[in-house]
Amino acid sequence: MLRLALLMLLCTGCTPTPVRDLDELVQQDSTYYEPQTMEPYSGRVYRLFRDDSTKVEIEGTMRGGTWHGELTVFHFNGRVRFAGSFANGVRCGAWIENADPEPRASLYEELVQEIESMGLYPPCSGGP
Repeated sequence: MLRLALLMLLCTGCTPTPVRDLDELVQQDSTYYEPQTMEPYSGRVYRLFRDDSTKVEIEGTMRGGTWHGELTVFHFNGRVRFAGSFANGVRCGAWIENADPEPRASLYEELVQEIESMGLYPPCSGGP
C-alpha cells in the first residue's frame, strides 16, 4: 500500500504540462484567457510563424493569464530575437535582445553583440 501511495505521488509530477497555441487563447488587454471558460490561462504556450507553420516564433509560460517564467521569441531563421523571464507580467533578470536576424561574421563579434544587447531588469521573484 505504501508503494502504491509513493508511486501515485511520484506520478503526479509525471503529468505533462499542457501546451497551448497562443492564437487559440482569448486576449483582453494584456491578459490571456481559455476560450471555453474565460479563466485566465496558466501553462506553456507557443506560436508558429504564419508564413511557415513548422517554425516556432514564440514559446513561453503564463500564470494567471500573464507572462510568467521564461519567454523566447525567435527570428524566422531560428535565431533568438528576445529571451528572458517574466514575474507576473513584468520583465525580470537578464534578457538577450538580438534585433539583427543574422549572426555576426566572427564568434568574437557575435559575443560582443550578445553582451551589448543584454538588458538587466530587477531580479525575478514570485516563484514558479
